[in-house]
Amino acid sequence: MSRDEENLKVGKLIQQVESFFLVVIAILTVVGALKEMYLIGLKRDVGLQDLLLMFLYVEVLGMVAAYITSKQIPITLPIFIAITAIARVAILQKEQDPIAIIYESGAILMLAIAAAVVNFRPSIKPPAPRGSSPDDRAGGSGTMPPA
Repeated sequence: MSRDEENLKVGKLIQQVESFFLVVIAILTVVGALKEMYLIGLKRDVGLQDLLLMFLYVEVLGMVAAYITSKQIPITLPIFIAITAIARVAILQKEQDPIAIIYESGAILMLAIAAAVVNFRPSIKPPAPRGSSPDDRAGGSGTMPPA
């Protein structure tokens, strides 16, 4: 067996393990969301923290779906999940020291700025492989956007 065939088999094995864990993450996320809905039904009350937790579940499922369909995770999805999680913690611990709320607010602000920077940056195509022309890239116009 050649080195390339070995690498291909290892790569396929890693992809299968990755797919397995994505399915596990999706299933556990749905189980967690159903459990939360059950608990909301028992207490017959929905608070903001409950809605934020449900939103976290939806965002995790969206991230899994985005990766399964495109093999990429938009960097803004984990940033939005982090923002929602920090906001939920701040709401749950509203009686905490005021400086902690300022720190949490600062973290949310930094994450929001990071998401804005990522969203508004110019799209840069990856460099062409060695031995190919710039036009060989996907959608290649042959030029890089100005810096």
